[in-house]
Amino acid sequence: MAARLKLRRTGERAKCRFCSRTLPRPKKREDSLHPNLPGAHCPCGAVFVVDPTGRNGGVALIEALQGASGLREADAAMLLRRRDYEDFIENYDTRDHRFITGFRGYRRGMPRLYLVKLISPDDSSPAAGDREE
Repeated sequence: MAARLKLRRTGERAKCRFCSRTLPRPKKREDSLHPNLPGAHCPCGAVFVVDPTGRNGGVALIEALQGASGLREADAAMLLRRRDYEDFIENYDTRDHRFITGFRGYRRGMPRLYLVKLISPDDSSPAAGDREE
């Protein structure tokens, strides 16, 4: 218990990794196939979904891609990382709305936040320059 409180104190405010704005608190998404995965949009166009159990990462990522692209689930699953979208996956404290920065990687049962932003064809970011034509 003490270790978990220490991790919360070392965390940082949940902010968009693309534009540095503070992310809104996630809300239940009624239009989703998985409404138990809350999420929201950032004004820069990024979409995030929270996996509160830490065990539904694939579903959360697909839900975020669907929210960003407007595609069906099967089509969103065909998008390729670094070619079609950029993503950040962060350990997340649902109570305090903060990223937990005390460690990296997967921890069983810990909530994760999946942040996704589509790469537009005319995007001049370094990630877009790495794309294969």
